[in-house]
Amino acid sequence: MTKRRIVGASARTALLALGLLAAPGGCSSRGNQDEVLPPLGMNTHSQARRYVDKAVRRSSEGVILMPSKKADTLFDRTRLNEIAQSLRVPAAVCFVNRAIETMKPGTQDGEQTYLGVPEGQIRIRTRINPAGEVLRTEVLETGFKDEAMYSCLDKAIKNIKWTTNRSGVVQFIDVIYWVSLGYQQEDHSSATKHELRKQQATAAERARQCLANRVPAGRYKIDGLSLVDRDGRTLANRIEPGALPDNVRDCVTIVFRDIRMPRIKEAFVRPINPIAEFVVATDGTVSFSDEKWLALLRLEEEAMREAKLAELAGDDPVTEVDEGEPSAEPPARTDQPSVATSRAPTREEPRADPATGGQKLKLGGLRGNPTTAPREAPR
Repeated sequence: MTKRRIVGASARTALLALGLLAAPGGCSSRGNQDEVLPPLGMNTHSQARRYVDKAVRRSSEGVILMPSKKADTLFDRTRLNEIAQSLRVPAAVCFVNRAIETMKPGTQDGEQTYLGVPEGQIRIRTRINPAGEVLRTEVLETGFKDEAMYSCLDKAIKNIKWTTNRSGVVQFIDVIYWVSLGYQQEDHSSATKHELRKQQATAAERARQCLANRVPAGRYKIDGLSLVDRDGRTLANRIEPGALPDNVRDCVTIVFRDIRMPRIKEAFVRPINPIAEFVVATDGTVSFSDEKWLALLRLEEEAMREAKLAELAGDDPVTEVDEGEPSAEPPARTDQPSVATSRAPTREEPRADPATGGQKLKLGGLRGNPTTAPREAPR
């Protein structure tokens, strides 16, 4: 029951975020909506197959509508193109919600990969009455091993309001859908791994409150799976069952949903595996494995920001020297013997520049000074 509730919430998130994934152009690198339907004059099965195979190679997911010869003259092609595009969103949601349940890391042919991915290609014949309502669907051919994908796609096709036709009889249109994880090479780079470590450490810092006063003292390691879109936003995620109670695991799952990865333009759905290890002390305090690393990283990033701001402002914080305040005491006389005292040494007060405007220069003798000769009385 708990797992279903989490997946349902993820589905709502995926539906919103996949709006960008399903923007026109997924079936074509040039983004031409007219290429969603096969071109006119395609009369043989081999021609249609070559067209579909070419589209599959050019994109990780897509929808193609192939009307029958009769339906091609009855249905508006512009409306069919709009239907093909609108089907991509619910079809992608079917894939994401099923993948978050079935996928798991594994090895294949000696390489790290993901097993249980509900990817494949399917051709569904859709029979439509003159009012534009779907009467029934049937699978003509499929490469999906996961049978749940068909039932989900069937609901998506039946929820579409199809265009009406003037024939007065039932027509059929074949819906071809394909999906795969696609290109993931960038996710193995050192920069991506560093960003994932930072993101999962930040999430673990926030997730400490999920464990505080809810679990006994001990060590708790969590493993997760997150599916993110090309913009790096989390579409759906899960935390594997372990020693954590269900309510604590649900809390951690929600916190880890905020993980944000760098954008990869060519990607479709990207899987990542965030991990974290928590230590709950006997006094109830919670720490996590990368806590010190995250603190040092933030200090380094802050220092870099301050240096950048100083550079933009024209300051050089490295070469600044604090010379202190000038002393108000006169300099010590050198013609008297030095006497050891506890008074701290002072520096000479800087003299005013005589060339500075406004200075009063004493050119005569000092009044009241016994060493000064008296002036001669006027005669």
